[in-house]
Amino acid sequence: MPKTKFQSVVFTAITAWIMCYIMTLYNTALSMGSFTNESFLITLKGMWSGFAINFLCTFFISGHLANHCAFLVVKPGDRPIAITFAIQIFTVVFQVGFASILGTYRRYGFTNQFIPNYLLTYCKNFIMAMPVQLFLAGPLARKIFRTIFERENTETVS
Repeated sequence: MPKTKFQSVVFTAITAWIMCYIMTLYNTALSMGSFTNESFLITLKGMWSGFAINFLCTFFISGHLANHCAFLVVKPGDRPIAITFAIQIFTVVFQVGFASILGTYRRYGFTNQFIPNYLLTYCKNFIMAMPVQLFLAGPLARKIFRTIFERENTETVS
């Protein structure tokens, strides 16, 4: 996986984009009360500020917190898949927390019901984000990342 700071930025951007698109699509469908072909375009147009915030929070805050918490549960010598899952699980826990603040504000504003609205938003997003990260976004991001950087490594060796 990422070996340099640049590779970390690229990997985080790939993962954040995939998760942001899927979660924005999910929240768009929830707020519209339906899921239509139009949802895909609405999501693509409206996800960019969320993506930027998501990327920055992941890269500078929750990624570090997730690694710290994951290595309280697993050890560096454990199976790589166990380490990967531990990091992904804690990343989702923290990222859903940050993203739900933004989502709650966008949907309800800062009202006297912010905390209950936040908790409801967190729960709705968490139940979707965890399986998406573990079974779709994480594997897809790793595949895209390996494709980009294996080609780069092959070209520099040749």
